[in-house]
Amino acid sequence: MFNEGSDFSCPDACERYGCKDPNLHVSISLLDLISISLSSGQKVSDLFEKSCKLGFDPLGEEDPWVGRISLEMQKPCPFLKEKLCSVYSGRPLACVLFPEYDAMVGRREVLAGKKFFQQYPCIQNPCTISPQRKEILTRLMEMSVNEHFLSDFYLFGVSPFLLDVKTISGEVLEGVSFSGEGKAPLPYGRLEDLLLQKMRAGGYLDEWRAKVKELDRSEGLDLLWQTKRVIDGMVGIGGEIEPQVAYQFDGNRLLPIRFCNASLKRGEDWIVRVRGQAEAARRFSPTSLSDSV
Repeated sequence: MFNEGSDFSCPDACERYGCKDPNLHVSISLLDLISISLSSGQKVSDLFEKSCKLGFDPLGEEDPWVGRISLEMQKPCPFLKEKLCSVYSGRPLACVLFPEYDAMVGRREVLAGKKFFQQYPCIQNPCTISPQRKEILTRLMEMSVNEHFLSDFYLFGVSPFLLDVKTISGEVLEGVSFSGEGKAPLPYGRLEDLLLQKMRAGGYLDEWRAKVKELDRSEGLDLLWQTKRVIDGMVGIGGEIEPQVAYQFDGNRLLPIRFCNASLKRGEDWIVRVRGQAEAARRFSPTSLSDSV
């Protein structure tokens, strides 16, 4: 299904920037890790430790301090061998969808105009997508959305796992040079390193490692499928739930705050629907995040 109906292939002249550039975030799910595990023969827990990182993906340019926490591939990709993918048959869905899905929904032209993508031949040159391939890409995107929802709920106890990092902005921007207009690019590498330190100190990283370790066992995989059935019952296949709760750091602990559009306010009047989601997920995914909602 990954390649069915597709005429796209990476040109030989491409230096595989998307596989190497740390500024292009490739979000992956636990199901992607399981697929890579089957293709590579490595344990899921080993892939989590050696091939992944926790990434921070801002929700929008207007407020780069609010973003989604998710699993991402390390860069350069550890599975890139010369110019070939060593786990191609089980590669992450994000890799399968790029760049065809962007072209299908009309985003390629927008990306082509950005400086960041000037050296990406797959973005600069249009690709042909057949009606059959469009149907498959739509199904693959639905799979990706559902798998990330499941992955977040199993690992973090909430989906999406939104983080407002304004409370640690001083630590992130320490030593950063500002322009005459008082602007500076947000150092995402430093931010992600700081988030990892705080999550390790707060005990969250050990919790997530223990959950991923369970996926090396058949019983752990059964637990993931049970969680999937709960998630499917809450949102339906292809369904969506708008984010209502985000988190902020208080020291090394994460506290929930009310999330409403782009504004964030503290408060205890959580949306009932979100509380219900957390209660249902807690049966299969005990975590300090869902316990705090």
